[in-house]
Amino acid sequence: MKKIHIYFILAMLFAGVFSCKDNDDFSTLHELTADEIAEIERQAYIADSIKNHIDADLILDYTFDVVVSASLYDGGSLPIDIAQIAAAFGISEADLLSGIAGESGAPEIKGFAIDSTTHLDYGSASTTGSPWGHWWDARGDVTEWASETDLAMTFCEFDYEAGEFYIGQFPGRLVAGQTIVVMEALKYNDIRVVVRIAINATEAGQINASVVSTQDLSISVTPKSVYDADALKFDLDKVLSDLGVGSMEDVSFIGVNADGSYNQETVTGNGFWYDFSGFVGSWGDDAAVYTNYGDFEADEVSIGQYPDHLEEGQEITIKYGFLANNKIVMLNITITVTGYVDPETAPEGDPEALVIDIELTKPYTDDYASVTADIRETLRNAFKMTTYQIHQAINSGELKLYQGEVSETEPSYTADAPGYWLKADGTIGEWAESKVWCSIGHNETDLYVYGGNHPGNAVAGDVVTTTLIATYNGGSVTINITFTITEGAPTEVEKSYDVSETFNVDFAAAYVDVTDVLTESFQLTAAEIIDAISNQTLVFEGINVDGSVYVDGDGNVAQTANYPGHWFNAEGNVTTWGESPVFYSELQNDGSGLQFALGHHPENAKVGDTTTIKQIAKLNGKQVTFTFNLTIAE
Repeated sequence: MKKIHIYFILAMLFAGVFSCKDNDDFSTLHELTADEIAEIERQAYIADSIKNHIDADLILDYTFDVVVSASLYDGGSLPIDIAQIAAAFGISEADLLSGIAGESGAPEIKGFAIDSTTHLDYGSASTTGSPWGHWWDARGDVTEWASETDLAMTFCEFDYEAGEFYIGQFPGRLVAGQTIVVMEALKYNDIRVVVRIAINATEAGQINASVVSTQDLSISVTPKSVYDADALKFDLDKVLSDLGVGSMEDVSFIGVNADGSYNQETVTGNGFWYDFSGFVGSWGDDAAVYTNYGDFEADEVSIGQYPDHLEEGQEITIKYGFLANNKIVMLNITITVTGYVDPETAPEGDPEALVIDIELTKPYTDDYASVTADIRETLRNAFKMTTYQIHQAINSGELKLYQGEVSETEPSYTADAPGYWLKADGTIGEWAESKVWCSIGHNETDLYVYGGNHPGNAVAGDVVTTTLIATYNGGSVTINITFTITEGAPTEVEKSYDVSETFNVDFAAAYVDVTDVLTESFQLTAAEIIDAISNQTLVFEGINVDGSVYVDGDGNVAQTANYPGHWFNAEGNVTTWGESPVFYSELQNDGSGLQFALGHHPENAKVGDTTTIKQIAKLNGKQVTFTFNLTIAE
């Protein structure tokens, strides 16, 4: 290379200048003359100048913030000025991008890098999985992902379709406050272009981006007993324009903490929980509302609430931001809680004492899946109240539910209130001694009895009979329940998919949407299945090639990737991280839908690897077997 040649000439000059005429006597120190000292200083200056010079016809400078992660390769996208680079090369933008991609017939554009410590060229176009891109160490020198001598800290991968770099990190290595300057470069004929990026490692909430615009929005909501969200429109076109991105896929999401710092640890999919002061908080007793993006239309965000926490007359202002290209668009959202407008009219007449017989039948399951029976009209007619009024009476405790007979003592519920765990004889029990449980379910529009079996105590063939009595507003409803547990042979569904996943070095995945398959097979909503994943009542089995279920050292069905998920070796057997895994398959959710993430281990896999893996999801007495034929493409 050009610079290596220059260094060689300098070395020869240095040797020539200081060669001694008499090499026989080394007994005394040679004292440098003034001319020799001056020559040393001149040579050092030349060497230093060469070292600090960047050989480029065009240098484009950018800064980019990466939030430090202990477990993720996460970063973000940085668009670069493709038009300026194309102009420097004297070609079209389309030819530039096709040349970087190495397409047949495109201009021969060479990607390379420049090490920060020496400013010498690193000739390889890539040390990542993209045609142009590199891993970098803490000094800003090129390295490898799995290098034994240099610790890979951050990476840049160019997306030639989008005209931008994806900048990420090696998990657990970056330190907040650290800055790494990297130089990605291109050459066409004799013209050289350098993209110099100062990558700033920041802690979550420590964002150097500026708020470039705000949108003041407002929404009125009624108090709810469910998590269901309302949609709130925002100016999508202005957000994209202000951030300089083409779609919301290029955006990350931020909230504001009580101390004014930013929070990027999304917990609701693409959003946050907020407390009653309007700051980012957590799910629980102090939670008021939440945000999310992706549930509704592209120009709508979700505003949901913690069930039964909001009251009429409250007003909460929250901040929900969109971040891209070191710019922030902030939504200032004022949420006003208004009174519920009851769509029903209460039945006429005086409250009554009514009796209803209900038969509940469910297959035995090893979880707490439930069955339901509608009692809405019976309760309305008995109490002469609307559904919403009865729902509120249950929330306040005014509606009482007794077992066997009405007493003057306050009922003490042992299951979901109002409700009870029931022993074999139908009397009230605690969880450890009971067969089934029954409760009254309620929201603004529905009233029902629901219940399930105890996974450890109930067996197929159990029949529990009981009487529950609900009282309110001078009326009563006696509910005679016969609860039968049946054999519960699982409904089995089998699905097979062919999946091609592009080789990469950052565990990126291909996705297969299985929302419809699971909701139809389990006869549950996506939200109910997501809840089952969250509380790990969904059983997820990894199947070996011989058909056996993977179990851990204690003989328990176990996960070897993020729950629910598994790593597999090249043969398709379930393995663990320490046993040379090649492929992984994880069932994930985005807050509303379900999909499998299918990927590979960057170090153990290679282009052309293929295998077949199998996993089984079990829930609510049913099971779905998934088979994936995986191929790693170039």
